[in-house]
Amino acid sequence: MFRPLARQAAQKASTTASKSSELPQAFVKLPHISPALLTQYPAKKSWPPDFKTMSPQEQLKYEKRYKRKLHHIAQRPRWNKIVQLAQLGTISFVLIYCLLFADWKDERQPFYEFREWFWNSLGFEYEAPKPVPRIQSQESQASVQGGSRPRQM
Repeated sequence: MFRPLARQAAQKASTTASKSSELPQAFVKLPHISPALLTQYPAKKSWPPDFKTMSPQEQLKYEKRYKRKLHHIAQRPRWNKIVQLAQLGTISFVLIYCLLFADWKDERQPFYEFREWFWNSLGFEYEAPKPVPRIQSQESQASVQGGSRPRQM
């Protein structure tokens, strides 16, 4: 019962292998297209065309067509959407972090009023972090205390 099925499958495989050897190399490399379809529906024009025999107008036409096809192939809507969402998420995260959580180590927080309004509207009590005093270098401290800069010779 299984021998005839196996024999038929082997015969079909050998016939498709012989047909695939008759196909041009460019078509053999396409795994998603059946070799039977390629032989059943042959191409009307050969690709790439011979540019030496064409006029400049025909060459331009083929170049435009090739560029248009490349443009359509290069577009990846799913990938573009993922990249746009990642950009939007990153920008949103940075803005929200800067507005609500970032410690600016300055005497006055630039978004103090907004932070106070936001956290108080949510029911939390907002207290601004205490500013960290700036550390001055010894030269600048000496100039502030002495009143003038030391002369260099």
